[in-house]
Formats: sequence, C-alpha cells, structure tokens
Amino acid sequence: MRVRWDEVKRQQVLQKRGIDFAQLDGLLDFPYVEDRRRDDPEQYRIIGFAGGRLLTFVVEYRQDALGEHLWVVTAWYSTKQERKVYEQETS
Repeated sequence: MRVRWDEVKRQQVLQKRGIDFAQLDGLLDFPYVEDRRRDDPEQYRIIGFAGGRLLTFVVEYRQDALGEHLWVVTAWYSTKQERKVYEQETS
C-alpha cells in the first residue's frame, strides 16, 4: 500500500523525534499491530519495528485518484504500554 504524508509535518517529527515517516513502509513488511485510535477522524495506531526500534505511527486510510493509501499523521517511539500490546499481539 502507498504511504503518503505532509512533508512539513514529516520534517518536524524527524527533527523532534528522529523518526522518518518513510520508515512506515518498511515496518509493514514485518509483524505489526494495528488498532483503532479514534473515530472522528477515523485514525489507526500501528506499532512495529523499523530501523531496529519499536515505533508507533498514527495513520488514516484515505482515497485519491490512484486509490487507497495510508496517510501518516504522526509517529513516536513506542511507550511501555505499546510495547506490551505489541508483545502480546505478536507472540
């Protein structure tokens, strides 16, 4: 699936947290956990490994002329609670 984002937001998160939104593409190649984060707007949390670190991304499923894609809202290094969720769901 295609992954897209706002470039200004990507640069902000990259500077502040050292996480590149482009890492989501590689994360999806390995086991990950996805759950609903919010209903309005409909957003999902994806937890998985990228670049040797457990990361959490918030995404929205969107449509454009080319079809469905993942829109990255933000990302951070996973919390202890998120690590626990990941371990429970992938083991």
